[in-house]
This record gives sequence, C-alpha cells and structure tokens, in this order.
Amino acid sequence: MSPGATVFDIERYAVEDGPGIRTVVFFKGCNLHCTWCQNPESHGMKPQVMYYRDQCASCGKCVIACPVGAVRDSPPDGFLTDHARCTLCGACVDACFYSARKIVGRQMTVGAIMDEILKDRAFYESSAGGVTFSGGEPLLQAEAVLELAKRCRAESIHTALETAGFIRWEHIERLLPWLDLLYFDFKHIDSETHHRLTGVPNELILENIRKAAEAFENLVVRIPVVPSVNADMETLSRMFSFLVDQTRVRTVELLPFHRLGGGKYAGLGMEYAFETVANLSKEDCLPFAEAGRRLGLAVGVGAQGA
Repeated sequence: MSPGATVFDIERYAVEDGPGIRTVVFFKGCNLHCTWCQNPESHGMKPQVMYYRDQCASCGKCVIACPVGAVRDSPPDGFLTDHARCTLCGACVDACFYSARKIVGRQMTVGAIMDEILKDRAFYESSAGGVTFSGGEPLLQAEAVLELAKRCRAESIHTALETAGFIRWEHIERLLPWLDLLYFDFKHIDSETHHRLTGVPNELILENIRKAAEAFENLVVRIPVVPSVNADMETLSRMFSFLVDQTRVRTVELLPFHRLGGGKYAGLGMEYAFETVANLSKEDCLPFAEAGRRLGLAVGVGAQGA
C-alpha cells in the first residue's frame, strides 16, 4: 500500500524552486522552527484553520457555527481559533461567505499528488521544468517522498528536493538516486546561535551537507540572508569558508529576507518576531555574493525567501 502524506499546498507554475516551470509540493511538518519562517503553517504536522483578517467582514457567523466554541472575537486581531480546542470539523470555514477561513493541510495519497503533478507535464517538457518537494521538512514524510520521486523518474519528470537536513542521513541517502537536484538549506554556522533561532543545533545539518556533497553532484546550498541572524559579512564569510574548506559544495544561492509571510502568524494566532524587520533586496546581498565568489564558490542571489 502506498504511503500517504500531509501537504499544506501544491503550487503550480512556480519558477523559483528549480529550472523551468515547476510544481512545488509543500509537505506539512517541520523539525526546525525558524523565528523568521515565511510558512508558519508548515510547522505542525496536523491541519489547522487559517484566518485571513483582511478578508473578514466581522459578521461573527464563524463563532456561531463552531460547535465547540473554538472561535472567538479577539480585537484587533479578529476571529481567532483556539487550535487546542478546534476539532477541524470545518463548520466555521463553511459558514464564512468571504473566504476568510480555510483549513490548511490535508492528507493525500501518493496517487492523488501524482495526479496533480502530471496535470502540468506539458509545461515541464516545454520549459525543462519539473517537480520540487519542499515544506516544512519533506523528509519527515520520507516514505511518501521516496515513492513520489520514483514515480516521477518513471514519468521522466525532473525532480528536486529542498531539505533543512536535520534528519538521519539514511533518509537523504536512499533518496539521492531518484533526484535530479538537491537544495540544502544552511541557516547559520554557529551551533548555539542556530539552536536559539531555529530550535535545533546544527552539527547534524553540517555533517549531512558534507555527506550529501560527497554523494551527489547536483547540490545547491541555499542560505536565507536574514537581518540580525546572519546578514553580516563575518557570519556569511564563516559559512562560505566552511563550504570551501570542509565540503565539495561549490554552488550557493542567497535568499534575501522578506516579511511576505508575516500575516500568516496572526491568522494562526502566533506572534511574529520579525514583524518590524526590514526586507532585504537582491542588491543588499550582492556584496555577500561577491565575498563568496572570491573564495571560489559560484554564488547567486535568488528571489526573496526564507
């Protein structure tokens, strides 16, 4: 029996997560909780009710509809959900005429996910695109990702994976023969700082970067460049030096920080620590990219993202 998976989004016609036009499958659940994360709905494995304040008409029908009293009016944030009490029955979603509420996260079979992927086969073929598995941390659902990668290979679909690497090496290793491209996130060089900002230390991640670079040629390290985290020349130079001195990695992509996902925090009843932090532009990251190039790395600056 094929494994199922919990996903929180399937984005079609994506162009930032690999070559060509792509379908990105976002798996729900992450074992890092980065304080700047743009997808807080990815943190937990279970589905959640997301609330969109800017679409809400404040009619209160969601409060009336909820059979367990999990929805409350919480000025100025709007009609928030007590996720500990919520049973995910969907009554508040059905009662909202303004699409201000939806359940984020759903269980899907591998076959159903493949059906979505195959809808855009013509675009993959015309643009040299494919599918990217992202998250969250997709390797928390490693069996489903492996089965999907095998099916994509059978369909001659270019397949990429994005991982933060805080996972047993075996999960990464057995997937490599079925991948065409591997994105490996690298947040910070200092383990104590990494632990404080993401919830986990970085020793396992660094070791997995070393191993992945030895075992897999088409590997790109992605560094989210985040103010007050690593957006300084000293920290990024140490990160570049680690890659040059201790790994075979030679391709790096810098991702400038943005706050585009900040509104999701309020919709989930969460606080966003980076609410007042200024966005970075590609131009802000060019000096960092040049520093990496001087060390021999092929460093590009991608779209904003974290």
